[in-house]
Amino acid sequence: MKVNVNVTDPVEANVTLELTRLTLLIGPNLNGKSILLRCIYNSIKGLKYNLSVNYPPIGECSIDEDFNYVIYIDPYIITYYIYDKYREFFERYEGNEKLSKLSEIGKEVSGISRLLEIRSLSRDDDLFEAKQQVNNVIREITEELKEAKHEEEAKYLVPLWISLTKNGLEWRDIFGNEGTKITELPPSFYPSFVLTATMYSYALSKKRENVLLLLDEPEAFTYPSFAYTLGRIIRHLTENSEYLHVVAITHSWDFYRGLLHRNSSNVKVYVINRDGKKLEIVPREDSWYIPGFSVSAVLG
Repeated sequence: MKVNVNVTDPVEANVTLELTRLTLLIGPNLNGKSILLRCIYNSIKGLKYNLSVNYPPIGECSIDEDFNYVIYIDPYIITYYIYDKYREFFERYEGNEKLSKLSEIGKEVSGISRLLEIRSLSRDDDLFEAKQQVNNVIREITEELKEAKHEEEAKYLVPLWISLTKNGLEWRDIFGNEGTKITELPPSFYPSFVLTATMYSYALSKKRENVLLLLDEPEAFTYPSFAYTLGRIIRHLTENSEYLHVVAITHSWDFYRGLLHRNSSNVKVYVINRDGKKLEIVPREDSWYIPGFSVSAVLG
């Protein structure tokens, strides 16, 4: 699968990338990785679901494969967007006008309703299989923890489960707490939201529909073991559905290790560096050094 990238602002990139069904973009922060992902999302054809916030088109990207569904998730930008909008409204508006403007944010941040649409397109048996596949990964990691004599860590692999209903989000955590009819998602729920979206994408792909899942820092707001588990799950689901394709960005060593668990020959990794406005995008070499990841190892 080839992607031709042509971006001129705010960074410059004119390159052809060879993508596999699971591709990872890494490199230091502020290097333009998100711009590439947005370019792909905006340019590609297919029924699109942006589970984050809408943004202006960036660049032109063409891809030599057709997709039925394109799903985009950026957990971090949701928090930044809400903060930025609140600040703008409080600076520009007064009184009742301020309140009416603030209510508009909910219409622009509507990932829950869009994810519910994706769920409605999937078959129940495929959703059940997706949960089984995730449980298989958790059991596998749990066995590895037992061998390492750290079985007590297993309960923290996925500390919070969520699902979608027509009345909103339902959740349950590892301590038995639960809730229903949630329509506004706090940041602590974002990692589980990403996991649920990945499971729904997998279920949708089992209908022999080509699904492209674009994940911008899916491990945002996770702690290390959940980030690692999420990487393992995404890798496993992609390998078990020939119609699911994933392009992900990460800054997390734990997510990276989970995604590249054991044999990584079927995962394509690109390193993105930036010189002024110009982006350099190269396949990662087989080396212990990873730009943006390995500073502590160098200094140690």
